[in-house]
Amino acid sequence: MGGHWKYDNMFIDGGWTQSDALGVIEVIDPATEEVIGSVPDADVKAADAAVEAARRAFDEGPWSRMSPRERGVMLRRFAAVLDERHDALKELVMAETGSTGFLADYIQVRGTIDIAQWVADAVEHAVQWTEVSPPVGGPIGMAGHAVVREPAGVVAAITPFNFPFFLNIVKVIPALAAGCTVILKPHPWTPLNAYEIARAAQDAGLPPGVLNVITGGVEVGEVLTTHPMVDMVTFTGSTPTGRRIMAAAAPTVKRLQLELGGKSASIVLDDVPEEHVAGMGVMTSMVHAGQGCAIQTRVLLPEHLLDAYVEGARNSLSYLKVGDPREKDTFIGPLIREQQRERVEDYVQSGLAEGAELVFGGRRPDHLAKGFFYEPTLFINARNDMRIAQEEIFGPVLTVITYRTEAEAIRIANDSIYGLGGGVVTANTARGFNVARRIRAGNVAVQTVGPQVSNFEALAGTGPGWSAEQAGRIGITGVFGGFKQSGVGREWGHHGIEEFTELKAISWA
Repeated sequence: MGGHWKYDNMFIDGGWTQSDALGVIEVIDPATEEVIGSVPDADVKAADAAVEAARRAFDEGPWSRMSPRERGVMLRRFAAVLDERHDALKELVMAETGSTGFLADYIQVRGTIDIAQWVADAVEHAVQWTEVSPPVGGPIGMAGHAVVREPAGVVAAITPFNFPFFLNIVKVIPALAAGCTVILKPHPWTPLNAYEIARAAQDAGLPPGVLNVITGGVEVGEVLTTHPMVDMVTFTGSTPTGRRIMAAAAPTVKRLQLELGGKSASIVLDDVPEEHVAGMGVMTSMVHAGQGCAIQTRVLLPEHLLDAYVEGARNSLSYLKVGDPREKDTFIGPLIREQQRERVEDYVQSGLAEGAELVFGGRRPDHLAKGFFYEPTLFINARNDMRIAQEEIFGPVLTVITYRTEAEAIRIANDSIYGLGGGVVTANTARGFNVARRIRAGNVAVQTVGPQVSNFEALAGTGPGWSAEQAGRIGITGVFGGFKQSGVGREWGHHGIEEFTELKAISWA
């Protein structure tokens, strides 16, 4: 499959241009270490050209002045093209990211196309574009005022390697729906799907300059985050990089949407029975080899439940096959690159050196000679001041910390620079809700132990317009984003569209 996805040009101003490039970026499959494609390594001139095209399209083109309905029509065509290419996109994204098939279906590809379709359908009505007050009489006649939402302008979208197609779409489609023009810079390790998005935009007939795609390194990112013609930067990635982007954007006071790191904690309350704790396992912390910013990588347990949890965690290993992500029974695929695996190994060594107890994992699988694989790893008897409890590892490593009181558990959960996600497991929904309110994080899930609806099919037909498909779609309802150093702004749903708008007050007399 080597060299299957090869792009020689960048997508600027509605066409494929041989703009200046420093060379070629080779893309490898993290499961096989084989080269699967290549893209140009753009230089600063190409970045400037992309920004100028987006600026021209916003200021002079029709896109920003279209009605939400008109933009929705074009975005529906865009989403339809992506839908027609689903199978090819799934093959590409799995090869590019090392994602397993079930994750590709739920989030990475199928779920992502669903988001594009939803935004295109919802843009007209999900956002309140105009608020008009009733006219009032005055000394010189009738007067009134309105508050209108207008597009923020030219948007630079910079995305990471873990969920690239998902995050490209979650940024690009809402920004376009709001009337903005976009320069998309994907991560150099996972750029191929961004070029397929550009192809779909071109085939759907989006006006020139509305979407531009360039690839490159730090220098290109610096152009996008400092350029005076860029009005807004939307970025998903690490908190250190987010800090640098915030500083770079400050001189021109750009709008920012930053979705950054996390070290989310799941609090298991003391009313949860041992048999449930024994069945929890570690699966949810190992999704995509732990390469997710909102994954709950700290479990806070009452001391009396630790033994039951450890026994159940050991038993869960039988379900956590590490291997080729294209095999249906694989649960844990590879890390994205060798340097990421070395990073995980460094954290594991730090955990051991600081006194945490390794229950299992902590090494590379013996049976896999190729690919950047790492075994699911569990630490117990950790302290919250350890590196493995405070820093984002981005690998299949779970840290268990015990506590004595509910107040202590909440304090430990909040003792972090991050505030992206969290969880509460309890036998009492009201108690779980109240604990969730005290966790300083943007996304908290409460799981109530006991008889629950176990599948989405059970929800179908329970109300007008309800369906099992809608119940399980991620990125469409609710909001996603963090407190503290986990970021600024929100994604998903109508809030994700509104992030790309400015409010303007207009009065008349």
